[in-house]
Amino acid sequence: MFICDDISFDIDGQNLFSNINLNLKPQKDLLITGPSGVGKTTLLSILCGIQKPTTGKVTYNNINIYDLAENKVDDFRGKNLGVVFQNFNLINSFTVKQNLEIAASAIGTKNSNLFFDLLDRVGLADKSHLKVSNLSIGEKQRLAVARAFIGEPKWIFCDEPTSSLDDKNANIIINLIKEESLRCKASLILITHDNRIQSLINFSKILRLGEEL
Repeated sequence: MFICDDISFDIDGQNLFSNINLNLKPQKDLLITGPSGVGKTTLLSILCGIQKPTTGKVTYNNINIYDLAENKVDDFRGKNLGVVFQNFNLINSFTVKQNLEIAASAIGTKNSNLFFDLLDRVGLADKSHLKVSNLSIGEKQRLAVARAFIGEPKWIFCDEPTSSLDDKNANIIINLIKEESLRCKASLILITHDNRIQSLINFSKILRLGEEL
């Protein structure tokens, strides 16, 4: 069970959002939407332990991640959460496979068969030797998705995964994320303002950030 209680966040003395209360049962999906500038990416960072909230707590199976030491938060996130960042957070000078190896080393996984299986599912098996800088935007997005599922996490966070994609590639990425989430029996928490996504995934819950809660 994923729960966040009374989350708020202030920046430069101004409140960005407050009174965020969520609970999500295993294998249920949550869509967080809203216009640009309402704090969707900041909320994602808080929910997956990257940035502390001003108030409130975030718990996974009764573990409050902000009660953990900082290095333990990183360890917990690496072993339990998968994150698909809006800007990919890939290392452009490294190869496709090396990017997966770095992610895997953080959780103690060195299974090369896993890398191949993931790359095969995202359609990049024949490009594992290429540097990320040589990939298209759609290919980078697929690699970012593959990396998020390295440890077969139980909670997947996606930040605007289709923002720079045309309709064809958007459909590929969203279907890929959903398929991998189902395979891992993971809950999906997806943040976007892209209306195309709601036609592809039937979310269990929707939070419209910026509207009255």
